[in-house]
Amino acid sequence: MKKPRKPVIIYDSGIGGLTVLYQFLLKKPRCDVVYFADYQGAPYGNKPLTSLRKNLLKNLKILNERFDPQGIVLACNTATAVGVGLTRRNFKDKFIIGTEPAVKPAIVDGQKDILLLATPNTIKYNKLVNDFLTNDKIKLRCEALANLSMSIEKNVDNLGVIKDELRDILARYIGEIDALVLGCTHYIFLRPIIQEMISSDIKIYDGNYGVVRQILQKIEPTKDSKLFVVTNDLSKKNQLYNAWELLKKEGAKICVE
Repeated sequence: MKKPRKPVIIYDSGIGGLTVLYQFLLKKPRCDVVYFADYQGAPYGNKPLTSLRKNLLKNLKILNERFDPQGIVLACNTATAVGVGLTRRNFKDKFIIGTEPAVKPAIVDGQKDILLLATPNTIKYNKLVNDFLTNDKIKLRCEALANLSMSIEKNVDNLGVIKDELRDILARYIGEIDALVLGCTHYIFLRPIIQEMISSDIKIYDGNYGVVRQILQKIEPTKDSKLFVVTNDLSKKNQLYNAWELLKKEGAKICVE
């Protein structure tokens, strides 16, 4: 395998970051990309902070030594919440981009009653989310979902089996919210299903467009544009393949600017 040249590393616990990767590649960037899926460390949603940070730093040091990237993208809301500062302190010669729940864009659009779906650790450790929870000008409701990302991983080729679980979650908020924020990159696979379950008046937000915009501003263009997919658990490669095929099939619905 030809070694990537000055790549961007897109890092996630599994298939979630593929939604960022897909939208990034739509822009036809002139740079190599290494996508890393940390299946050995997954799921991140409710693990202890210390172990999450230790695992993140270990993986990034290995990836840095192997690929010498120009930048690292934490395409995972939980990894960003617990470790973006740690990553910036340890890789000062790289650009570091994190993924935030798109609560701020929803507020900028004038939304006042917002539901955030995210992992327990994202809700607990994301500073921006916690700042908005104390903002008396909006009402931010948070639904901490410890297992939904893994359900998506296991059923990416048949997401319809998650409909009942989603319906039960959303039923508690329908009629009370005007916006829904997908605070986990895995959840973006569910956008078409969620849209069918809620009123068209409820706008759905995710942070991927902002992440891609930042990457495009930071990259140093290179001659080639090749994609390399790396995982520490090859038994999960079919999940990565199936998720990528779904994105190609439903990309226009899932990755919306």
